[in-house]
Amino acid sequence: MKKLFNPYILTLSLVFVIIAYTINSCKEKAKEIPPKSDSVSQSTEEKKQLILSNLNETLHKDSSNMEVWNKKGILLVTMNRPKEALQCFIKATELNPGVAENWYDKGTMENILGNNKYAVISFDKAISIDKFHYKAYYNKGRALDELGKHQEAINAYDEAIKIYPNYDSAWTNKGISLSVLGNYDDAMKAYDKALEINPKFGDAYYNKALLLTVLKKYDEALTCYYKDVEYNPGNKNAWGNMGNLLSNLGRYDEAVNAFDKAIALDSANVDYWNNLGIAQSGKQKFDEAIKDFKKALNLNPKNDKTWYNLGNTYLNNKNSDDAIVAFKKSIEINPDNDNTWNNLATVYLALNKYDEAMNAYSKSLILNPKNKNAWYNRGIGLFREKKYVDAMKCFSNVINLNPQDARPYYLRACIYSMTNEKKKALSELGTALKLAPQYKERLGKDEYFKNLWDDKNFQKLVR
Repeated sequence: MKKLFNPYILTLSLVFVIIAYTINSCKEKAKEIPPKSDSVSQSTEEKKQLILSNLNETLHKDSSNMEVWNKKGILLVTMNRPKEALQCFIKATELNPGVAENWYDKGTMENILGNNKYAVISFDKAISIDKFHYKAYYNKGRALDELGKHQEAINAYDEAIKIYPNYDSAWTNKGISLSVLGNYDDAMKAYDKALEINPKFGDAYYNKALLLTVLKKYDEALTCYYKDVEYNPGNKNAWGNMGNLLSNLGRYDEAVNAFDKAIALDSANVDYWNNLGIAQSGKQKFDEAIKDFKKALNLNPKNDKTWYNLGNTYLNNKNSDDAIVAFKKSIEINPDNDNTWNNLATVYLALNKYDEAMNAYSKSLILNPKNKNAWYNRGIGLFREKKYVDAMKCFSNVINLNPQDARPYYLRACIYSMTNEKKKALSELGTALKLAPQYKERLGKDEYFKNLWDDKNFQKLVR
């Protein structure tokens, strides 16, 4: 039985769950709410609760004591109770609206709670009282960034920098805003300035790495990620992004190590397990990859991308039945992924389930008429069924989408040869060989060209 030299074209590039643009905005550490930690002793929490009780008792006796309201607010921040802290700072501003720090604290809590419109108002009030309050300018910039007002944010960062030129966080966040606006040259200068001020500033390295990735300067980006985790080994986003970049560069051993570090910091992150599976698959460690994808699915069984990746990995591991199950599950969750339909169809075609394959290819192409792999694979299926007119249309669509792809020209030459249209066959074959000269080795053995073997022009092509 004749065999086509072309394998089916699966969309086998696994799907990363993109985490490469998780921007680390620099925050004022004194006003951040710290994460809960098991390492915090019970006695420490008990001490805070005792202090809170004393403050409440003082306020019960004299509710007009602004300083006590402020102290209570700051304590509640350390207890991870931001809503209650905000109410304390609001009360402090009501009692004495002329204190800039009260407005600053209020704005900081509003920013943490996502009430950025009100945060900007509070920071402006603080600045109106103290025009040298550079932290108020800075945090106003952060709130404006979160509102999508990036140019106004840059203006606020510039004001902070005028007052405090060595403000590394302001330079870094200015760089982030400039990056979002597409001003990459000035963004890079801002990151470099931050690192000139503070050569150990992890956030600046991290965000510079993001920009270098966008600019396709991958080696420099990796250098920045490694510098970030040197000074900030707890930055899980840096480890995760580093892993993605290393996988894309084919450096799978290093990628696996990076994802392992990210997972050690956050073992419940579905994306890390999914992307670790991709790196393991890149190493041809398909059994390990399948385990990683299953761990991701244990965390989120409705992640269509992970089911898709699992299906592709089963295919690489020569397990068609489980691949079909995984692709069907992916489609059940997200029926709009044309690549999943293409891959499912191609498994069916390989199993000689022609009707199921053609139906799935049709679904893929309805979703994305520009999916050249689906057109190509559908053409092969039609070719196998000797439906040459329809197959020819499919290969013509592939050429329209990518004129530099030699495969459809070669297959059209096969069809013309078998239908005894020698001139057209030679023309198509000539184009295929210009694009892929290595095909010449196949011509004298490929029985689809048996009708041309004695043709002088064909023999010239073979030489």
